[in-house]
Amino acid sequence: MTKTLYLMRHGQTVFNLKGRIQGASDSPLTTLGVRQAQSAKGYFEKHHITFDTIVSSSQERACETLENAVPNQNYKRLKGIKEWGFGLFEGESIELLKAIKKPENLYGDYVVPFGGESKSEVESRVYETLEDVVANQTNQTALAVSHGSTIGLFIRKVLGNQEGSTYDIGNCHILKIEYDDNQFKFIEIIDPTN
Repeated sequence: MTKTLYLMRHGQTVFNLKGRIQGASDSPLTTLGVRQAQSAKGYFEKHHITFDTIVSSSQERACETLENAVPNQNYKRLKGIKEWGFGLFEGESIELLKAIKKPENLYGDYVVPFGGESKSEVESRVYETLEDVVANQTNQTALAVSHGSTIGLFIRKVLGNQEGSTYDIGNCHILKIEYDDNQFKFIEIIDPTN
């Protein structure tokens, strides 16, 4: 049976607006971030999309996004889909990460000496968590709210590093992914603000 996963990035945060690295730290949604999440709500309503399973990263910015996109719904917080931990880079200028970013593997292991997570750690926890969300449910449609870098690693694993690196995951962008026969299949990326 084919199942569908809608994987959404959180809305714009104060750190996004200020060009700061968030990672494991947190920052609240801006007014625009709330509107982006409400645009996602409008998209789901317009297309009559409902969810059997709803999960969010354990980080507040993802939870706040989810609560605006699908209000008054029960959901689980999952640490497995939280953002990449960037160690000492957190709170610093986003330009530091831009300087080390490689299209095929994002930040690799560059932040490990600074107390951050390795690419393989993040990739494994995100992939395994999302697979558990869809593979072990009897229902057909799931929503997961996560973060730009974790979603970036996930889509690179699903599509392969080069093809996956062509997607820019903006705030509240939604990836529609199907899961069947133990395989994820990328369908499309949706910008609900358009």
